Amino acid sequence: MIGLIALRPLRAGRRGQVSRKSRTYCFFACLACNVLVSYAPLANARATEAAACPAVSPTTGVFTAGKIYQDSVISIEKNDTDQTISLSICRSNASGCEKTTFAKYSMEGGVPSVDSLFFMDIRDKVNIFTIVHWDVNSRGVGTYGKYYQVYAYTKDERGRLIENKSVADNSAMRGMDGYQEGEESSFPYKTAGAVKSFFKCGQANCK
Repeated sequence: MIGLIALRPLRAGRRGQVSRKSRTYCFFACLACNVLVSYAPLANARATEAAACPAVSPTTGVFTAGKIYQDSVISIEKNDTDQTISLSICRSNASGCEKTTFAKYSMEGGVPSVDSLFFMDIRDKVNIFTIVHWDVNSRGVGTYGKYYQVYAYTKDERGRLIENKSVADNSAMRGMDGYQEGEESSFPYKTAGAVKSFFKCGQANCK
């Protein structure tokens, strides 16, 4: 998920009021930290179910994951109770379907939405990318629209899916699309094509 962020103290204005810039910074910093906290307990969240693994069906949020594990799928699951979204790898075995949850996005002001899921090699390792957004409506400080964050996950030396922090920690991979502190703001990496172009150029040192 998003890397840990050290929160700066909020600075008071002339009459002891917290500046709008500080409030906006705090909002996004807290969002980052809370999403990270929701991810932490998932490292070994596994369950084996007797039923067969779900069939590939992008319209219902099930995608092939053969580039990561042979004969596997990724399932995007919404929990209507706590308004979270979980990402799980499902693999068939002798006992049925082994399901491993490797990411979870929590509700932070708005409900999370996974806009895109795709694969791309980073430093010769396959990564699962997701583009996630939250609706933001803090009109009191002139900030509203959608807040975007791009995540990536890859396998560690033991074959387990872990977050590729170099992606989420890249400041270009998060931002507002709408208005921030009364000024129009545009996030350019809302699509898989735009994200792929960014990293391909980064690896090839193109301009």
